[in-house]
Amino acid sequence: MKKMLVAVALGLAAAPAWAQGFKQDNFYAGAGINLNWASGVDEAVGAQIFVGYELDMLDAAPLALAVEAGYMDTGNFERRGLRVGSASGLWTTAVASYRLNPVLELLARLGLDLGDDDGPMLGVGVGYAVSKELAVRGEYVVRDDIDSLQANVVLRF
Repeated sequence: MKKMLVAVALGLAAAPAWAQGFKQDNFYAGAGINLNWASGVDEAVGAQIFVGYELDMLDAAPLALAVEAGYMDTGNFERRGLRVGSASGLWTTAVASYRLNPVLELLARLGLDLGDDDGPMLGVGVGYAVSKELAVRGEYVVRDDIDSLQANVVLRF
């Protein structure tokens, strides 16, 4: 059942991109580390990877909309020195960005975590464009049971 939900969610997230026709310049990929915490356990350090596609459906210059899909692993949570597990899985979100100036943007995301911590996923953050092809992001992301601080590198094609 989860595999079917993943396929449906990814298909719905990508539908606007298919409708407008793909442009290679709109694709990007990213990866990063995350600091995660959940109730009753110590923090855990994990990682994520993702791909995205910026949609051309908005004509508002500083405002942009993208769809992203990725995989996140929280790393190992511990309680009193004992490993109590980790959470991982696929996710998909819509990401709105507002460009403050040529190198700085605000980010907001809304979507679904389809992995171990399945349910709604939302976040806010800031991005900094090092160059046209390379950016760094810092985000605070909230899932059903796990909150994360994330540092990501984004590469545009």
